[in-house]
Amino acid sequence: VAGDVSHRPHLLEETLETLKKKFAHVCFTPGNHDLWLDSDNNARNENSLDKLKQVFSICSRLGVHYKPKKINGVWFVPIFSWYHASWDRESDWQNARPVHKVMSDFVACRWPEGLDPMDESVAHWFDTLNDPDLLNLSTVLDIERESTVESSCPVISYSHFLPRQDLIPEKCMLYEKALPKAVGSDFLMRRVADLKPDIHVFGHTHFSWDCVLDGVRYIQWPLAYPQERKRRSNGGEGWAPFAIYDSSRGGMAQRRPTYWCNYYQTNDRAMPKPKCVAASDDEAGQCDTEAVVK
Repeated sequence: VAGDVSHRPHLLEETLETLKKKFAHVCFTPGNHDLWLDSDNNARNENSLDKLKQVFSICSRLGVHYKPKKINGVWFVPIFSWYHASWDRESDWQNARPVHKVMSDFVACRWPEGLDPMDESVAHWFDTLNDPDLLNLSTVLDIERESTVESSCPVISYSHFLPRQDLIPEKCMLYEKALPKAVGSDFLMRRVADLKPDIHVFGHTHFSWDCVLDGVRYIQWPLAYPQERKRRSNGGEGWAPFAIYDSSRGGMAQRRPTYWCNYYQTNDRAMPKPKCVAASDDEAGQCDTEAVVK
């Protein structure tokens, strides 16, 4: 579950508990909606990091995985992240509504001193939650991949936000032209590049997506809001979760056709190359931001 279940803790718990009754294992990573503050949080003068602790507590109590877990020979790897405006490399549109008026997060979330959603500080803070788990896992995966004794295990990583800007339509296709400033993270892109997963699942934008970029298959299969589901084919009737990996049927499922992936198979887009965020000063300057046509 790639986030955005509910900002109401009892609904989050009820949803995850229902999933636990249906499935042997449930993996979850929080989205922005899950960290919105409710009246109880405000009464206790809490911020969104306090809400995050509450979400983790619910997961722990229910036995829901929110850290990397190897299950039946497959790695499931959550990547904690938050968006930042500098991830957006596409030229700004004149007279576009500013991002803080597009996203309710700027009102519904509250951050402690030192974290400002208008810069990269919140995104960086969330990225630090991934260590040491992902640093250690990268080493384990490298050993598995280099082993001559046994084959490496499939890796499915997942995040709420987007690692790459070519996973969202261009601004000319979007109603809210500033939306890309509140959907993705360069820190997340670096994590995906380090992990080299077979599949990366993401959410947030509510656009169905299934494509392969630089050897990684990226999938979004959103439940979406009820009014959005009604706009789907047949009014959303027959929509079902996507079993992206089934070991009993040979592993990775075949790609599903989606509107935007089909569109960009036949239509070029001028998009910036994903920017890598240096893990240390020694690595700075190893990536550029030249425009490329995908």
